[in-house]
Formats: sequence, structure tokens, C-alpha cells
Amino acid sequence: MSNLIRTDLPKKRKRGESRVFRLKTFGETGHPAEMNELSFLDNLGKLLEFGHFESSGLMGSWSFQLEVHRHPNPLYVLLFVVEEPIEASINLRCNHCQYVGWGNQMICNKKYHFVIPSKETMAAFLKLEGGSCAFPEKESLSHLVELQGHVLHGFFHSNGFGHLLSLNGIESGSDLTGHQVMELWDRLCTGLKARKIGLNDASHKKGMELRLLHGVAKGEPWFGRWGYRFGSGTYGVTQKIYEKALESVRNVPLCLLNHHLTSLNRETPILFSKYQTLSTEPLITLSDLFMFMLHLHSRLPKDNYMNNSRNQIISIDSTNCRWSQKRIQMAIKVVIESLKRVEYRWISRQEVRDAARNFIGDTGLLDFVLKSLGNQVVGNYLVRRSLNPVKKVLEYCLEDISNLLPSSNQELIALQNQNPMGKMTTTTTKITRGQVMKDMVYFYKHILMDYKGVLGPISILNQIGMASRAILDAKYFIKEYHYIRDTSTKTIHSDRGDKLGIFCTIARKCHHHHNNEMKMPPQECIVVNKDATMSEVYGEAERVFREIYWELRDVVVESMADGQREINTRVDDMALNGNNKGLVLQGNVGMMMNIEVMKCYDDDSKKKDKRIECECGAKEEDGERMVCCDICEVWQHTRCVGVQHNEEVPRIFLCQSCDQHLIPLSFLP
Repeated sequence: MSNLIRTDLPKKRKRGESRVFRLKTFGETGHPAEMNELSFLDNLGKLLEFGHFESSGLMGSWSFQLEVHRHPNPLYVLLFVVEEPIEASINLRCNHCQYVGWGNQMICNKKYHFVIPSKETMAAFLKLEGGSCAFPEKESLSHLVELQGHVLHGFFHSNGFGHLLSLNGIESGSDLTGHQVMELWDRLCTGLKARKIGLNDASHKKGMELRLLHGVAKGEPWFGRWGYRFGSGTYGVTQKIYEKALESVRNVPLCLLNHHLTSLNRETPILFSKYQTLSTEPLITLSDLFMFMLHLHSRLPKDNYMNNSRNQIISIDSTNCRWSQKRIQMAIKVVIESLKRVEYRWISRQEVRDAARNFIGDTGLLDFVLKSLGNQVVGNYLVRRSLNPVKKVLEYCLEDISNLLPSSNQELIALQNQNPMGKMTTTTTKITRGQVMKDMVYFYKHILMDYKGVLGPISILNQIGMASRAILDAKYFIKEYHYIRDTSTKTIHSDRGDKLGIFCTIARKCHHHHNNEMKMPPQECIVVNKDATMSEVYGEAERVFREIYWELRDVVVESMADGQREINTRVDDMALNGNNKGLVLQGNVGMMMNIEVMKCYDDDSKKKDKRIECECGAKEEDGERMVCCDICEVWQHTRCVGVQHNEEVPRIFLCQSCDQHLIPLSFLP
């Protein structure tokens, strides 16, 4: 087995150079390969048989032409699979593994990058100059995986753990939507039998972070649709903090927000009423509002209007009540004038009723009109009604919405003003997809983002802002693929004809002071004949684990972990003896490899000695920018010490503790 390029993977595509695969099904079983093995590398090998192979220096690549659609014009994209051996890697350890939570995994021999370049990254890769394309240089495959902005860039370690690094949809200039790209990636992970996939969620739209928008609306990030869940947070955010922040923001009552926002602006409460009118169900919480807006946006055509008859100009039906249309019309006019006199302030229902009684003596009529007018449009005004969350009484407020009504409604409004008390009069409101998105951005900025003390430190808006910050600081999400068997119940599979699949792992013998930190790798499935002996099992396990892990490149399996050395024992006899938890084999690593592993762990130990004590509670690196105190050498987040993201780190930095200790010495020359 070559350490650079897998010799067992075909160098040419078996099915012809011009074969094209459908994007919609690529990665499913049989499209193009029957990926039904339990080993990630075995399934990968089957898939790569269908790719066009190219070699360049230490790295090799396979390319696949994927058809997006045929009509009206054919559209194709290129998927590259780039094999990166550890010799071509800058660092042995993977930072992505560390940040997402599995940094203690063994170092793997190879990474396999899956890349769909964007037009820009493809142009850079091919060194596009003057409209002509030059052929890639021999070393340029490493350049391809280093470029930023690919439509898709994810990679797998050779043990099946992986990371999604980049995903860009139509808004970034891609010919594919974000959903199409994500569906392809998830099919590949499922088909190849990946173990766990991690990602750093930086998805955004129109300036909105989708992990916050979808978190508030649905209780999970945009990637949650494909099964990704909280992995780890930055700035000290734990899963408990993340879940509590989500719960607190999602359950904020809109009536409470109405009460607080009225003193800040008039537009937000008007928009609340607008979407409440459009919805067929009551919008009670902030989660209801954002969920409805996302659903509405997804249903609207791209450039057309949606006709909606729920936006009612007036909704009082006088045909089934004991008062005449003339008396109802007079009562409405009196109520509207009473609300105008308070200059658009919120006043209680009792105050409105008392003011109207100066002109209307029938209290039953006033009660009927006040009940019917709640959150309804009368002429150019919206009569808003809300429950005061503090006083627990109904309050009314009048809003002028003439500038929000479509011009096509003006004639109907005029007719309604002439006869406002007839049967329910409705009009068709036109709302565009772009308008929904614009309103969503408005709510995102004016509700979810921090108001920075506008209403004081205990304001609900500031509390929402703090919780939103915690949600945004939860960036790393993980999906665990559950195809892996439960090794506690079943170990040996007999459905392979004359073969057996045995799950096993290797415990290393490594005689140095870091031995207690060394983890066993996850179990792998090795396939042997049914009549194989334990000696053959040892040999096959050595081959499999050497191929996957750099730290086990020359491992020699000597016995079972319990010391058993009966190498002539048959595998089927072992199965009959009730072994059903998977095999743990004892392996010995050669002297030279042992020295390399020891050096790697020594380097890791030095990194762990880096003292991180940040105000946010973080004790480990999380991928965010940090600064070191020049006196005590403690590391802290730049954001936590007041250095903005667009500011340079100061050349000399003192933490708060050291700075306070130096203050008494300020008198010294």
C-alpha cells in the first residue's frame, strides 16, 4: 500500500470518460456505486471507481460531472475529490476536530476533500488570464482545497469523521441553491458511511445569521433540517446556556413586545398587526411570528404578488345585531375620534369607553364596537388592541397606516368610508416575497439584536439581545450518522456468504509518560473467512488500522487485550463462546513510530499548557481571536477585553488583574 496514493483505487474511470451523473441522485445507493460496506474507505473506493483520476505531486484527484438539469438549458457542475496525504498537510493535528469537540482522536493518514468550485474559485484554480485557461500546475491541487468561497467544500478523515467547511447558494453567485448543495453533501455522508460530521455555522442571508433566525423560529439552526445539533460553543457558551437562550427568546409574548416597542417606534407594532392579519392562526410568541414569516416567504413566488383576502378593511357585520348601521357607524366614528385625541398613545379600554360615553349613551353598543374593532383597519387607520402585560387590562391605540396600504386599495377605502357599516368589506392585499424578507430583516435588527441599554439594563429588548448573543456564539454543530451497529448486542455478521464481518479496535502499547492520554480508535469492521483463525484476524486488523491511522502505520497485533494469545482459535468458535461486544486487540508500535507519536503528544502537551482564563468562562481555545497578557501570560478573547473585531490587537496588553496591580505603582518614575 502506497503512503501517497491508494493503489487499490482505480486510476481510470471504468464506465467511460464522458459519463455524466445526475446531481439529484448522486450519492444514493447505486448512483453511481453500490456503497453497502460498513467501512468508510471501502465505500469511498467504490465511489471513486467512477471518477476521472488525475495525479499531481503528492496529491491525487477524481472528478465527476454532475447534471443539474437539462431544460431549458443544460447545466452541469464539477465535483472534485482530492486526496491529501499527511505528508502534504501543514499540521498533523486538525484544528477543526479540536474546536468541534473530538480533538483527542488519533491522527489519520489522509483527508479526502469534496469540492464543487464556484466560478471565482475555478477561475483562480485554472489561472484564468485574458480569457484563456491554462492547465493546472502539478502542485495546484493543494491550491484548490486552500481557496475560500467554494460552492461546496467538505472533507473526511480516513476514519470517517469529517467537516463541512463551505456551502454557498444562489445569493453567492452559485447555480445551485443552498438546499441542493446540502442535500448532495448529506447523501454523500450517508452513502459513504461517515461517522460524525462537524461544521462551523456561518450561514447568513440579507445580513441575518441563519442560526439565530432559524433558532428563534424553529428551535434549531438552518442545518438542523439535516440532523445537525449543538456540538460546542464559543465564548464559554455551553449546551445548557444555548438551549436556555433559545427557549427564552422563542417564548417572548408579542403583546409584551408591543408594550415596550410603542415608546421606541410606531412601525414595529404596525408590522406585528399586519402579519397577525395575514396569518390564519394567532401569532402569540416571537417564535410564531418568525416561523410564519419564513413559511410565507417560502410559499410566495419570486417576483409576483400573493393575493390575500384576510386583510380586512372592516370586519363588523351589522346584519345579525340589534343596532342599525347608522348607529354602529356613529359609534365607530366616536371611538376613532376619541383615540385621535390622545395622539396615538395607548389608553385603557375603560378610558376609551368613558370618552365615547359623552356622545353615545348605549354602553352595550360601545362594548360591541370596541370588541369588533380590535386589530382592524378603518379607513386609513389601524385600531390596535393589546393586553397590557403589567396592568392586565386591554388597551387601545390608533395607528395611521395610509403609507403602508397599496395604492390599488385606495378606491375601495373611499367606498368603505362612504358605507363603512355594511356587511364585511374585504379587499385584496398584495404582498411580495421581497417585502416579507425586508420586514424580516427589520424585525431581526430591531428585536433580536441588542439595544445596548436604550431602555435600561433590565429592558426586555436588552435581555433578548443578550440571549441572541449566546445563540450566535453557539457555532459548532455535529451530526452523528447512526448506521453504525450497536456493538453491545451484535458483533459478528454472518450475512456475507462465506465471510464474517468482525468489529474490533486496537489498544496500543506505548511506553512513555503520555500513555494515559492515548485513546483507542473507534471500532472498524474487518472481513475474514468464516473458518479464519485469530492469527488471520490479527493480520487483517493490522492492515485496516495501518491504512487509516498515521499513529498505527507499523502496528503489530500480538494478542487480545485480555492477554489471550491462542492464535489458532477459529473465529466461529470465538463467536459461539458469547463474545458480543467487539474485539479489543493489543498492538505494539515500532520504536521510530513511537518516537514520532511521543513528539506529537509532547507538542500537544505544550499547547495544553497555554493558560486560557477568559471572563466569559472559556478554558480552551475555541477558534476565536485571543490576546495574551504580557505579564501573567494568560490568554483571553479580544471581544471579552473590549477589542472590537475590526481593531488590531494592541502591541502591549495587560489583563484586568495585572492592570489593577500596577495602578498603585503608577507614582514610580
